[in-house]
Amino acid sequence: MKPEEADQTTNESPNENAADAPATTQTPVSNAAPRPTTPPLRVPPRPIGFWPLFFKDVTVSVAGVATFCFLTFFLLFATIVGLAGALNDASESALVLEETISGDETAPGKIVVLPIEGVIETDEYGFLREAIDCIADDERVRGVVLRINSPGGTIAGSDYYYTLLKDLKAELDVPIIASMGDVAASGGYYIATAADRIFAERSTLTGSIGVIVSMYDASELCEKVGVTSTPVVSGPMKGMGDFMKKPTPEETAVWQALVDESYEQFLDVVRAGRPWYRGENSENSENKLAGQNNEDGETGENAVSEERDAELRRVADGRIYTAKQAKDLRLIDEIGFLDNAIDAAIEAAGLTQETAEVVRYEELESWTSALGLSALTKRSEPLEKALDSVATPRGYYILPRALPTTAR
Repeated sequence: MKPEEADQTTNESPNENAADAPATTQTPVSNAAPRPTTPPLRVPPRPIGFWPLFFKDVTVSVAGVATFCFLTFFLLFATIVGLAGALNDASESALVLEETISGDETAPGKIVVLPIEGVIETDEYGFLREAIDCIADDERVRGVVLRINSPGGTIAGSDYYYTLLKDLKAELDVPIIASMGDVAASGGYYIATAADRIFAERSTLTGSIGVIVSMYDASELCEKVGVTSTPVVSGPMKGMGDFMKKPTPEETAVWQALVDESYEQFLDVVRAGRPWYRGENSENSENKLAGQNNEDGETGENAVSEERDAELRRVADGRIYTAKQAKDLRLIDEIGFLDNAIDAAIEAAGLTQETAEVVRYEELESWTSALGLSALTKRSEPLEKALDSVATPRGYYILPRALPTTAR
């Protein structure tokens, strides 16, 4: 190759190679500084004011505290109700507190003052039953004073405690003295007849020997308001006592028979407790009748007994008596206060003031009763109690004005 061709070839090669090579984009090089990019414009958030922030924090705090308190209270209340219900189901007995009135534990004998107060109703696990059991288990007891301040109560309740006291006397063979307070009427007097002697204060009201069945007739009211009683019964007497209808003569006769039987029971305990009314302790003029026959062939003793029975029925017409009247009618033995009855019990027990410890039993309520928790497990609706009282006829040895207004 000639030098001219070689130079020509060499000069043309770059052009030819450039034509054959693919085209490339080249960024022009500039010596100027790059333009800064402007970021997008952002509006800064508006700051929250003090009061909105304050109320927000307060609201959240109050809501949190309220929720916590509610849950805590709910759990505590549920726990208390459950515990109270469990204790109630366990039938926790009342506790007896012994308070010394005079003397001390070194005395060889003990006289127990047992209070019987308020409306009398049967409670097999209550204070009176527990107290009587405590007396029976105490070997130091030499006498009992019943401190009665009660208008009476139910027939069953009065007879229940009367029977317990009679059994206690037979078991321990100790004197029982009754001391009447402001009122010891009807069922209160019924229980007092279990005592060997009965004391009443000068202002005591007693007596009211009789029976009452509380029944109500709201048939006219129901008719006015458009309420009708349509019970489905198994027999014609099953619906007797329904306060929404008038009683029939047959129903009234049945109730009267029940009252008469309970009345005779009352007279029996009076005769048992008041020997004069069963013909004992006759006066001289009456003793002369003993052994003699009257025109009907009855002995004088029977005649005295019948006369006393007739007098008892005249006395036991339901009226109340003052202490003086009751003593004149031989319903009580002495007019005196509690101290006099205690002295009589000490003497009857063969003790002296120096050898006798006198104690009084008081009811010591359980912690659930003291806090009022026992009511949580019992019905407390006044309307329901009132309806129970009206709808359920009950027999009472009680002063009518002292009838309980709610069923218990």
